[in-house]
Formats: sequence, C-alpha cells, structure tokens
Amino acid sequence: MSEARIYIGTSGWTYDDWSGTFYPPDVQGADRLNYYARHFDAVEVNATFYRLPYPSMITAWNRRLPPGFHLVVKGSRAVTHLRKLSGCEKELHLFLDRVLLLQRLEVILWQIPPSLRKDLPRLEAFLAALPKKVRHAVEFRHETWWCEETARLLSRHGAAFVAVSHPRLPHTIFPTADFIYVRFHGLGRRLYVYDYSRRELEEWAERLRPHLEGRTLYAFFNNDYHANAPRNALTFRDILGVPAPRVAERKPDGEGRPGKVTNR
Repeated sequence: MSEARIYIGTSGWTYDDWSGTFYPPDVQGADRLNYYARHFDAVEVNATFYRLPYPSMITAWNRRLPPGFHLVVKGSRAVTHLRKLSGCEKELHLFLDRVLLLQRLEVILWQIPPSLRKDLPRLEAFLAALPKKVRHAVEFRHETWWCEETARLLSRHGAAFVAVSHPRLPHTIFPTADFIYVRFHGLGRRLYVYDYSRRELEEWAERLRPHLEGRTLYAFFNNDYHANAPRNALTFRDILGVPAPRVAERKPDGEGRPGKVTNR
C-alpha cells in the first residue's frame, strides 16, 4: 500500500489581520511568505484569478519559494467567468504562458461560476485543451454539476473534482484523479469568517481517509478572517497526523510582493 502525500495550507498569505495572530508583529511585507513557508508547504494563490502575475512576481516566487513547496494558482476569471470556458483560447494561452513559468507550480484551480449550469460538452472541450504538465482541479459553484457524469468526465482527463465545505453546496467527495482537492470556505452565514471546530475537521478527515491511499491530498482554508485559516489548517494537519513541513530556506528577495488577496 502506498501512503498518501498530504499538503495543507491556506488561500493566500498576505492578510494584514494575521499580524499578531499567525504572523509575529515584526514579520511584514515579503517576509510573510518566508514565515509562511516555514509552517506550511503549500499555498493557493487566488490573486491570479483577477490578474496575471507580473514577471517580477514570477521571478521573485521562483527565487523565494523553497524546494518541496507546492504552489497552486487559481485560473483566470477571463477564462472561467467572462468566457465561461468557451471561445477562450487567447485568454487561456495568455494565462498559461505566464503561470507555467512558476517552478513550484503543481496545480491550477479552475472555479466554474454559479451562473454556469452543467454543460458536459463545454467542460470536455476545455479540459482537452489544458496542458498535462501540471495538474488541474475544477471547483463547481452550481449544484447541477454534482453527479456521476461530471465525475466520469473529470476522471477521463485526470482532473480533480474539488470537494468544498460551503453552506450552499454539497460536501460529496468524488475521487476522480490521483489527487484530491478540498477547499474550506466556511459554514452557516459566516462564510470566510467561520472558525471550524476540531470535531468538524475530524468529520472531514473521516470522509477523506477512505480515498487517500495512493493519492495526494491538497486542502486549503479560505476562511481567512481573524487568522482562522492558518489556525484551522494547523489543526487539520494534526488530525491527519501530518508532520510539520521540512522545507529548505528560500533565497532572499524583496521583489514581487503580491497584493492583498480578496477573491474567493
């Protein structure tokens, strides 16, 4: 039996209200990424949804992120939300040409907007156009996609069906690839503010364990307010028995500081 490889982190790291909670008060600016990478070995970058990373950001992240660190970027909204996966060849190529320069890139997350109901031919054409040199995960925001047909389609292309903790979406886990991807957005009316209890995270761990053998797990917490995300991520790592990451120190570089990540 092969063991699961587990990567747990947060959706972004540049939150000012983490200062004094997750970050010591004297850790500011570019040093936050260095501090983050000593505690987590993966991060989900949502800023790429809104804009292409500048070349200086690409260079900085390539220099500063340590070996063994897993970088996930969110696909451009020009592809997913404006073009809705169709007729997006120009936008897709522009996005891929930039992000594929990231040396630590492991996964691209594609979030399908809630306005797009299940359309399997549209999704299949999009998946067929994606490069295989990097993994792809798809997060659906309309519940019509939650079905075996969608799961089989993703499985044929080796893409992950993103499982979500979200008050208005199913929590079903469809293992469609050699990795599983989970996003924790919050529950109830406290979306992105919600603080998960240990018991709630234990329940997620129990649902995930039967699917982990031989697979990689990526789990990211998007409930960033009040530093709930890093605190919950550390708890979830403890529940799954994952040791603290052992990553090498990065090279110092003060360039390419990303702006505050606000999208979800």
